[in-house]
Amino acid sequence: MRFSLIVLICFFFVTPDLLAQSNTSSVYRFLQVTPSAKVAAQGGNHVGLFDANSGVLFLNPAYLDESSQHHINATFVNYLADARYGFVNYALHAPKVGTIGVGIRFAGYGDLTEYDVDGNSMGALNANDLALTSALSTQLSPKLRAGASVDFVHSSYGDFNSSALMGSAGLYYLDVDARFSAGISVRNLGDQINYYNDTREELPFDVSVGFSKKPDRFPFQLSLTLQQLNNWELDVPGDQSDETIVDNLYRHVILGAEATLSRQFFLRFGYNRWQHELVRTNENFDFAGASMGVGIYTRNIEIDISRNSLSNLGGVVQLSVRTKTH
Repeated sequence: MRFSLIVLICFFFVTPDLLAQSNTSSVYRFLQVTPSAKVAAQGGNHVGLFDANSGVLFLNPAYLDESSQHHINATFVNYLADARYGFVNYALHAPKVGTIGVGIRFAGYGDLTEYDVDGNSMGALNANDLALTSALSTQLSPKLRAGASVDFVHSSYGDFNSSALMGSAGLYYLDVDARFSAGISVRNLGDQINYYNDTREELPFDVSVGFSKKPDRFPFQLSLTLQQLNNWELDVPGDQSDETIVDNLYRHVILGAEATLSRQFFLRFGYNRWQHELVRTNENFDFAGASMGVGIYTRNIEIDISRNSLSNLGGVVQLSVRTKTH
């Protein structure tokens, strides 16, 4: 426990220079893709989700707990065009240490062709991203956990390569009897080891807080996360003037809801305001930023499916499978 606390303190009490890192950079943006269909169906990267599991340790390493023992999680994301994302992780509980998690995130972008400055084809272009994660979570009290993780990230686009070493940390509070949970997560804090074209870029640093609560006699467990609080002004292409405080606040909001229809079937909905503003195609309301999904659980396997709408661009479909290996 002492080691975990030291790591956590190092991440939270970092230098102001590191905390100034922005989330608006285009480098390693695949790290912002939601790694679980269960969470994606509820709007996106929730960090205080009730009944979360080791499948989302990438969002908050404190989600790891003893019940994650020997669970393996796999998620496939059918993104736009030929882009595909994959997430796999495994958890192991060590009684005197805490709960350990390891994971892989991978992104591939399909068949691409490289061209020179004159527009002449230079053949196929290979482009992919990879992140390797190791995480540790420990119980601070019966209802509070802390976690930290380290990520090695590598991106390769043709002849251009870049790598980085990053860390994340989080706290997670869970009160099962009150159907209440809350969390805070600091993600993607670090620096590049080598740069594209010798040009340093900022990492997709993110500070998020969230909570989840089921009101009495209400059918849905409700969740709210405020994302990217380190960057108050989340700009959207086409902004004509400075946004109001309320407009900026809305852009940080992720809303989610889950209804338990039976022990084997779950229905989920979500809404991501910033995503809505980024991809909407007209002034009238459309389903941009809205999401929905289902969970089908049996004794030995859990299957989650989600679809997130990107308006006229199409939809992002995710499939997650979770099972216990022992």
